[in-house]
Amino acid sequence: MHDLTKKFKVMSKFFRLLFVGFAAFSVNSVFAQVEEDAFFDDLGEVSTEVAANMPTSGPKEGLEPIEMPNPRADDIFWQKVVYRTIDLREKMNFPLYYPEEAQDNRQSFFTLIFRLVQDGKINVYEYLDTREIFTDEHIVTFKDLIDKFDIIHTIKADSLTNDSVIVVDESDVPNRDIVKFYVKEVWYFDKITSTFNARIIAFCPIMLKNTEDMGLQKFPLFWVPFETLRPFLAQTEVLITDKNNGARPSFDDIFIKRRFSSYIYKESNIQNRNLLEYNISAEDIRRDQQRVKTLLSNFENDLWEY
Repeated sequence: MHDLTKKFKVMSKFFRLLFVGFAAFSVNSVFAQVEEDAFFDDLGEVSTEVAANMPTSGPKEGLEPIEMPNPRADDIFWQKVVYRTIDLREKMNFPLYYPEEAQDNRQSFFTLIFRLVQDGKINVYEYLDTREIFTDEHIVTFKDLIDKFDIIHTIKADSLTNDSVIVVDESDVPNRDIVKFYVKEVWYFDKITSTFNARIIAFCPIMLKNTEDMGLQKFPLFWVPFETLRPFLAQTEVLITDKNNGARPSFDDIFIKRRFSSYIYKESNIQNRNLLEYNISAEDIRRDQQRVKTLLSNFENDLWEY
């Protein structure tokens, strides 16, 4: 009996030591994990890696854009092409303009497009006054863009191929001169799904630049199709509010959810004229803009009126 009691005490002590050892290991593992994923780094700054992947933001790398419906042409009962202007000086559009220089894992909407063109990842197309043609004959190369708009750059030789490479420093990207974008979009009614949808077709950045002869002038740079941009927009985060720096959706989220401010400058019409060409005063233009907005907003309701 005495031997059994002694053996029981030894076993109890062993299990206590085992429990303490396991607890100490668990605590160390937790602290190690906390240290690895710590919000602050060794210098007391917010960790760049963590700040870029906060729970309210989430990593964007590898994300695919949300698939959009692509109805059959025969199923489109009604459609209207509308052209808008996004003024980046309006507060609601600040997320598209800032930062003026890329920083904190963020870049402006134009800087993103500019770098994609520079890297040859997307094609952009010549701006024409009366129509948009997205064919190879109208492609604008990065060199064309640099030369035509006098963008500061240097030419360097590639270390591997020895080919000439155009280099534009971050401070020389003309983001500050891009204060507006044209947007081409189509509103349509799908009779199969009985839904009224809007879909962005393309963007055109507008540069404001001083000229010797004419003073401050606006220059449309090129058209870039929305669909070719979307894979990159979905992986690029944007800061949308000063109240919560962790809330960072993607550029694709902003455009799909239409979280931007704009005004109409043209609608599809027989004579292919914009509002400025057939309205005399600013009041007439505003009245016509309101007419188009009302047409779009009331169309779906009018379909089901009986």
